Amino acid sequence: MWPSGKTKKGVSRTRFFEKLCQRFLDDQEGITQDEDESDEESPVEETQFAYEDDLRNYLANNLHIIEDGLRLYVSDTGEKGIEYLIPNTQRRIDILAMDRNNDFVVIELKVSRGYERTIGQVLYYQSMIKNVLKTSRVGVIIIARELSEELRMGTKYLPDFQLFEYQLSLTLNKI
Repeated sequence: MWPSGKTKKGVSRTRFFEKLCQRFLDDQEGITQDEDESDEESPVEETQFAYEDDLRNYLANNLHIIEDGLRLYVSDTGEKGIEYLIPNTQRRIDILAMDRNNDFVVIELKVSRGYERTIGQVLYYQSMIKNVLKTSRVGVIIIARELSEELRMGTKYLPDFQLFEYQLSLTLNKI
């Protein structure tokens, strides 16, 4: 149970995990859920994060999974690079990090599928970080459950771009 379990989001998360556990138990017994019983609140598969916040928080605490030496950006005022608000805008970068060469890295997350329109979004973020934080090199990493072919081709020749697809798995061992 999350501390925010009584909030609308917390109740939704709890309901999602209850349904996930029930589907697992039903699968173990050979029972399948009727399509009529499906709920609009849980359209995600067990192979992806339910919420982008969960993916962001996991990766922000485990940046080494993406690249050795990658660390969360912390400004002079102590502001961390999680949901980093670009100064003088209303836009937020999912994760702003620093690599082993002390260059900035913009990390954009898509909990399900990454489309080519993401390119425009991250190019804007990259340019803004170069401009606002007075730096010449800003890398970009896009992480999604699945990357569209258009996104792959659109970034193929862009310098300082990396693409990742994530996989999520859960193993239960009966005791």
